[in-house]
Amino acid sequence: MCGRYVMAADPSDLVALFEVDEMGDLPDRSWNVAPTDLAPVVVEPPSRDGTPPARRLEAARWGLVPTWAKDLSGGVKAINARSETVAERRTFSASLGMRRALVPASGWYEWRKPEKTPFYVHADDERPVAFAGLYSWWKSPEGAWVLSSTILTADATGQLADLHDRMPVVLGPELWDTWLDAETEGDQHLVDAVVEAAAEQVESLVLREVGRAVGNVRADGPELVAPAPADAGEPDASTDAHG
Repeated sequence: MCGRYVMAADPSDLVALFEVDEMGDLPDRSWNVAPTDLAPVVVEPPSRDGTPPARRLEAARWGLVPTWAKDLSGGVKAINARSETVAERRTFSASLGMRRALVPASGWYEWRKPEKTPFYVHADDERPVAFAGLYSWWKSPEGAWVLSSTILTADATGQLADLHDRMPVVLGPELWDTWLDAETEGDQHLVDAVVEAAAEQVESLVLREVGRAVGNVRADGPELVAPAPADAGEPDASTDAHG
């Protein structure tokens, strides 16, 4: 799974990289994005007046809350969507049809079992990557709208398979337009195609062991992605659950 990631890029860099037309209010950069945190997503809602759709960079709550949910609590269990079953899961199927997103990330953390050693995974050129994601709008009983998102995962391949059995689906730039386009049919065939293509991205990723401080959701800062000290030792007792 993908249970913690880094989004430390400047918003202006994301606007340029993803060719964003409009930008909403975004949260501060984070080296430890955790479930229910706000983080940037790229979305391209269909136009209602026949004009070309605008690509937007918005802040979304991590953990998808479907429109029919009674409250926000279920989103905690929907931070990831398994690519193999996403089309048949009620929580995700409607979003797969027309509400697909790119989730920008500087990289992500994964814990190698059985010793639960944390690693930071990132692109070899340090540029942000784009996870295949879904989004949803949920309206509270008080009338407030909440944008939420999830990240697609697949069986880990290549060097990542030695780290964990799952990995986020990383989309190459050639797939961004297709994934975001609401006119493209969102079904299992599309998911299978992007998962197959995403496997090619694995070889351009770098794995670096980092310190155990990242296990604490309250920790943040660039020091979290620094190489682990030689005397990293046992995990801190305050370490929270992770992926």
